[in-house]
This record gives sequence, C-alpha cells and structure tokens, in this order.
Amino acid sequence: MKEVILKLEGIHKKFIITKKKFGKKATFVHALNNVSLEVYKGETLAIVGESGCGKSTLGRVANKILDVEKGNVYFNGNNITHLSSKEMLKHRKKMQVIFQDPYGSLNPRLKIKDLIGEPLLVHSDMNKNQREKKVKELLNIVGLSEEHLTRYPHEFSGGQRQRVGIARALSVNPSLIIADEPISALDVSIQAQILNIFKELQRKYDLTYIFISHDLSVVEMIADRIGVMYLGKLVEIADKNNLYSSPMHPYTKALLSAIPVIDPTKKKKRIILKGDIPNPINLPTGCPFSTRCPQVLDVCKDKMPELIKLSDSHSVACHLIKKIK
Repeated sequence: MKEVILKLEGIHKKFIITKKKFGKKATFVHALNNVSLEVYKGETLAIVGESGCGKSTLGRVANKILDVEKGNVYFNGNNITHLSSKEMLKHRKKMQVIFQDPYGSLNPRLKIKDLIGEPLLVHSDMNKNQREKKVKELLNIVGLSEEHLTRYPHEFSGGQRQRVGIARALSVNPSLIIADEPISALDVSIQAQILNIFKELQRKYDLTYIFISHDLSVVEMIADRIGVMYLGKLVEIADKNNLYSSPMHPYTKALLSAIPVIDPTKKKKRIILKGDIPNPINLPTGCPFSTRCPQVLDVCKDKMPELIKLSDSHSVACHLIKKIK
C-alpha cells in the first residue's frame, strides 16, 4: 500500500474582494471549492489548469502559507490545519517551496552563500564552517560552482537563479517539495536542464513533488499522476498514462487537444471551447464548466458533480460519466 505523505480533505479557500459596509454584503473570490486529494511518498503529482483555476493557491494551502476556511491538511499523518507559525517550524523544513519567479523569490541584497545558508540558520544547529561546507555541496548538486558563492542574484541567468532556488529548498533535507510553475519563466533549452535536475534529485533523495504547471507537454515529462483543476475545483485526477490516453472530462480533453504537435505533417483536431467563464465571485450552483462544456446536460447546470472513482488510478467529477455507465 502506498504511503500518503500529504492529504487535503474538503479544502475551501476564498479571498475577500470588498468588505461588508453600508448594508452591502462582502464579496469573495472562491479560489478552492471542496478540494480533496492525496499525495504519495516518492511520486510527482502535477496540478494543471488555466490561469486563475487555483493551482498556486492549492500549493500555498498545502504548505500552510495560506490558511483555509474549511477542511483539513494532513502532513505525515499530522493535522497541520490550525497550527501556529511556531508550531509549524518542525514541519516546515520537511515541506519546501520553489517559486515561479526565480528572481523575485531571492533577496537581491544577499549573496548566494547567504541565500542558501539562511534556512540552515533557522532549522539546524550547524556552525558557520559546517553551513559553508553544506552550501558548497548543494551548489555542486544543482550544477553550480564555488565561484558563485559571493555573487548576487542579479549576476545570474534565469536558469542559474532557479538552480539557486532548488539548492535552497534542498538545504534542510525536505521530503516534499512544492514547485509552483518552476520553469515557466525560462527558455525551452533551460527548461529541459531544470527538469532533468528535478528527476535526478528525486531518484537520489527519494523526494516527493507537487509540480504546478499550465504546460501539459512539460508535465508529461515529469509527472506520475496529474490533477486537472477548473475554477477552484478538481475535475479529474489520474496517472499520467491514463490521462493522456483516455481523458474523461471534457475540460481535460480540451486541454490535451491544445498541446502543439511537433511533426508539421500531422494535423491535430483542436477542441475550441465556446461560452463564457463564470464569475469566480458568483459561481453557478452546478458544474462550473457547464457554461463552456460542448456536452453539457441539464443536470450540469443545477448540481455540482462529485469526484467519481473509475479505478484505483482514475477519478472524474462529471455527470457524463454516470450517463455513460
């Protein structure tokens, strides 16, 4: 039986837009709507979807950077949902984050040796010499050299800065790394190098990844399982082979049809979604995809579909599945 390292249970998260005043109700953006999933030790779970679907919010909730209104977050069997910042310290070093913008996530006033060594000041009892030795080892692991120790972030390329971010995340020996669009800001040739580093580190240190991305062609290279999100809702989750060969949700099918074909002689049928995206402040009572779905049913407009387990490795939230059955 697979070991569950992270579990999200019925997560709801919303952000306030306008406060309640002068008799008017407060308005909220519903970022996550009853999201539940499990992440298994040693796997790479990719979370994909359009911009604004709640992917990054999910990652921040999993790491408790953001608190939730409803639901529970379990890490290594411990409920961390309501822990304080001080209580989270013992868990924090085991779940690290690699951010989308490699430059924005690094303090421009600190040298690389201080950026990578800073987590060791908080989460270890190492002395200065031990920290410096550890930082040098980490730089070597991600393909940088000791001459980079005294440089500042602005002296590096995007790919090198992301390597620094990876080294910093590895510094405290985490078991889970949440990578939020870690290669989207990089050139294609650099993307491949960073992905290779991710895979090599996973093999070497038995790491578990939550890999957040909007690029399904990239996800295919690194993921073991893929979760598809739409407007704060998890609409499909399956292992990579099942999702790419037999997608079940209409939204997943549309996303896969948008992957570019390398061979110019081959043509691919695109699924062009029509209709309007619902307002995230005032979501419909039924399926959020019902306004754009080419196969919409009457029940889709009135009732929110639940995640149905088709097999041990494939679950879908769609009323069409019940119709097919």
